[in-house]
Amino acid sequence: MQRVLSRMAVLIGFAFVGMQFVPTVVKRSPVPVSGIRLAQVIDPHVGAILDRSCQDCHSRHTNWPWYGRVAPVSWFLSRDVSRGLEKLDFSEWARQPQSANERMEICDAVSDGSMPLRAYTLIHHKARLSKQDVKLICDWAAVPQAAPSLQAGEPAGRAETMTSSNDAQQPYRKGSRQP
Repeated sequence: MQRVLSRMAVLIGFAFVGMQFVPTVVKRSPVPVSGIRLAQVIDPHVGAILDRSCQDCHSRHTNWPWYGRVAPVSWFLSRDVSRGLEKLDFSEWARQPQSANERMEICDAVSDGSMPLRAYTLIHHKARLSKQDVKLICDWAAVPQAAPSLQAGEPAGRAETMTSSNDAQQPYRKGSRQP
């Protein structure tokens, strides 16, 4: 019996070491990412909350922890970040206007507790959202936003009002989700 257990332990050890050679891939942006944080692009209070609680999975500014390099944890983290970027990428918000649908989807996700992910907030306590944080995000989402304008020579805080064609064609309805 002891021989079987020691062989199992050796096999599990080899499997664990072998897993470290399976790479994880997060799709990289073809466009260079600016170093601008959300607090510089949108309402500073809401931007600070989103920077604190959402940037690791929903931007190209992911802070990869040490355990993010150890399989199988690295696989789960890579999967979560890839899914987060597919759904919403804050890295692009400095260059393009945000639609009302995007903002209201953020409100829905934080209101129902599906974001930030519970597994993330277990380790990253500062990412937890208070009721006041959720209210600030939802109040911000309900107000029409000005689009940022970051053309050469313009300061990061300057914005011009733009409306997305998606906003006019597809009004937001609570509970609706866009692909």
